[in-house]
Amino acid sequence: MKDSHHYKSMFHRFFIIPLSVIFLLPSSLVYGQDSIEFLNDSTEYLWPTDATKYLSSTFGETRSAHLHSGIDIRTWGQEGYKVYASRNGTVHRIGIGPHGYGNVIYLRHDDDTYTVYAHLNRFETDLQAYADSIRLQDYRFELDHFPNDDRFVFQQGDVIGYTGSTGVGPPHLHFEIRDSNFNPINPLLSNLADDVDDSLPPVFTQLGIEFLSEQNYSFTGYEIFPARGSNGHYDFGKITVNGPVGLSVNVHDKANRAPNSYAVHSLMMVQDGDTLFHSVKDQFSFYHSNDMFLDRSYPILARTRQGFQRLFRVSGNRLPIYQSLKNEGVIHWKQGEYTIQIVAEDIYGNQSVASLTLNIENSDDGGDIQYVATYPLPSQDLNFEPHNWVSSQIVAEESLIASAGPDISTSIFREKQFLYTTHTSSEKQLIPGEVDLLHTADQKLWIQFPSEALYDSLTVRMNVQQTSNQIDIEFSPVKLPINRSARFNYILPENFRHKETLGLYSVDPYRNRERFIRADISNGMVRASLNEITNLRLKEDSIAPWVGRPAITQNLGGMHIVRIPVKDEDSGIDFRKSKITVNGEKGIVEYDPEKNFLIFYHPRFLPLPANTVAYEVFDGVGNRRAGEVTVPYN
Repeated sequence: MKDSHHYKSMFHRFFIIPLSVIFLLPSSLVYGQDSIEFLNDSTEYLWPTDATKYLSSTFGETRSAHLHSGIDIRTWGQEGYKVYASRNGTVHRIGIGPHGYGNVIYLRHDDDTYTVYAHLNRFETDLQAYADSIRLQDYRFELDHFPNDDRFVFQQGDVIGYTGSTGVGPPHLHFEIRDSNFNPINPLLSNLADDVDDSLPPVFTQLGIEFLSEQNYSFTGYEIFPARGSNGHYDFGKITVNGPVGLSVNVHDKANRAPNSYAVHSLMMVQDGDTLFHSVKDQFSFYHSNDMFLDRSYPILARTRQGFQRLFRVSGNRLPIYQSLKNEGVIHWKQGEYTIQIVAEDIYGNQSVASLTLNIENSDDGGDIQYVATYPLPSQDLNFEPHNWVSSQIVAEESLIASAGPDISTSIFREKQFLYTTHTSSEKQLIPGEVDLLHTADQKLWIQFPSEALYDSLTVRMNVQQTSNQIDIEFSPVKLPINRSARFNYILPENFRHKETLGLYSVDPYRNRERFIRADISNGMVRASLNEITNLRLKEDSIAPWVGRPAITQNLGGMHIVRIPVKDEDSGIDFRKSKITVNGEKGIVEYDPEKNFLIFYHPRFLPLPANTVAYEVFDGVGNRRAGEVTVPYN
């Protein structure tokens, strides 16, 4: 089925689709050829590892905060397989760290495009020694470094590293192709697609109906319906709605002899031969990667953790994946029954079609729709009276600090057996494209939104409740994506200013789970960056980390290391602050958050029969556990 030059043959596959569904295709296909023109007959990529030729993830899948920007190659749960230079290139950048890409290599090629190899266990010997020499200058774990041009040159097929699980587990190789602007391109548009065996069609599991307001088509609620069928043919049955709706689907792809589920390459929605929506995941910009939350239904994602892909586009979504849109994909039709087909296709042309009958009651035709609100309105059931701030005037941070009095407890005060509660609230409409502030009436808490933070206009309520040992900041609406980080500032109440192990946490309102947020808490102030609008909590963490017994072992590169089990359930391990010495010598303190280990690493470390290991382990709010043990080594 596969040609040697997949990029060209890809277009021909659209013309071998069964005639029963060929009417669903648009008259023209736009793939952004200008930015992927380097994927031509003369550009050949080598499969980048000897591990397997099976994928665990594909391009454009839903991730916690972004679109997946490459392919993941299975390594059968093992580490240490060879990683090859996919093309001739020079090392443009290397990175080492416990999160994100982990240990990563960026190669630059002669045409100024790039390939990326991530989650490595280690680099090849010379490159690893070079990285270690930089880290040993100040014994830091993390590294983000750009070597001098042509210092490290690799030919196609040279070993550049070894597969691992750094940054995120389980073990696998993450591989990317990026264009000359550093934007990710679907690697399966290249000849690498010829190495993957896939003759299976996508699988529909669920349909989401997002109910929209008639005023600005903002989200008001949703309902989920299961799919019936298999082998490329699915049906969602007859569904009755009132007023405008947007559809979204939970759909995934499969490949031969692989258990994983993948993102589909193309989605299309058609009614009576008319294409209402068509998206194709070939490329995107990292600058717009956060728009994943708008392409996916973020309200359903927040509540179910399932990545329903929208068949309509909301305002603010700038992803370049939409080939065709009619009325932004929103269904606002006059009452009646309508048959709709949803077509999912993988990059090999394997296709599945799901049908539904939409029975629309009590509705008129919405006409030409050019705007669909990104954010819902605040809930009406919050039990507080908001203070309305209608002015968009920006107040300088210095004036906010100066105007704040010594006590925040001005709204409601109740004292009983040393337990008291204060309560303050505010509401404001925030405008995108402007620097804006959301703050409480007493001006002791304020959130600064940069001009590019919001995708759309947002009316938000904020409610602050304080007890003797905890402060909760709640928002409505909540769990909202933002495009750029907002800055959280809070002048602490007097009784919180001397709590030495105070921490800031985001709170998932749908699961009541907390996640520690690193913040600067000093001089009676809390400052932190917020990557979403979510409920927050300030509380103490007075429990020091748990530390297990150190052990001396060897890593996959044959280097001796000391591995110390650590765990902290509240504010996590602060690996940057933690210290380990062995026989009085410093080393690099590395951290594996997946396996819960701190690791003493020094390329010249040779263990003695008896070794003195001294450690100081800190959590995120400064709790410390220290110890010294003798560790034998045979």
